[in-house]
Amino acid sequence: MLASELNTTVERIERDIEFLEKSGIIKRIDLGGAGNGQYSCEGCSGCTSGNKTCSACMPEGGFKNMGVMWEVVG
Repeated sequence: MLASELNTTVERIERDIEFLEKSGIIKRIDLGGAGNGQYSCEGCSGCTSGNKTCSACMPEGGFKNMGVMWEVVG
């Protein structure tokens, strides 16, 4: 989807993401057991358990269709 949005190839997107990861600019998000109730959003004041995500942290529709995610470091 990203390659289509940016009018480029999947290979180019993969190379760019790999470069950004190796450079420490982004990191892959580990959703653990996302989609099966095992994701933990530790540190959230709305969560009460280490193996359950509160409704304030859960995206609408859950994590089942989120795909791979990254976050910007620092």
